[in-house]
Amino acid sequence: MPNFNPADYETVAERLKRFLKDHKDGRIITSNETTPEDRAALTWVMSAAIFENGEDLERSLPKATGFAFEIDGQGMANKTSALENCETSAIGRALANAGYGGDKRASREEMEKVARD
Repeated sequence: MPNFNPADYETVAERLKRFLKDHKDGRIITSNETTPEDRAALTWVMSAAIFENGEDLERSLPKATGFAFEIDGQGMANKTSALENCETSAIGRALANAGYGGDKRASREEMEKVARD
């Protein structure tokens, strides 16, 4: 991926900051969706749901959702923190689905994953 410039992509933290600025009572709920079969393949699967406020959360009406997967040991972060990295990716995808994707839909973290693979 010779044309990848990390500066062209927003981080998940930047997306999250914008979302929380717009929605002071915003909530993000993550869930570990990993099955025993996934773990046997050294894979983690996470989902994230974006709620603009507590009332939407109580009513189970997410603004958007997102999923992600990571594989243990692939890349630097996944050597020790694949689950945490997976959760961050799921949040980034959910935020993009909620309209917090910046100029490019993929997050910087997602593009770095593509570049390392």
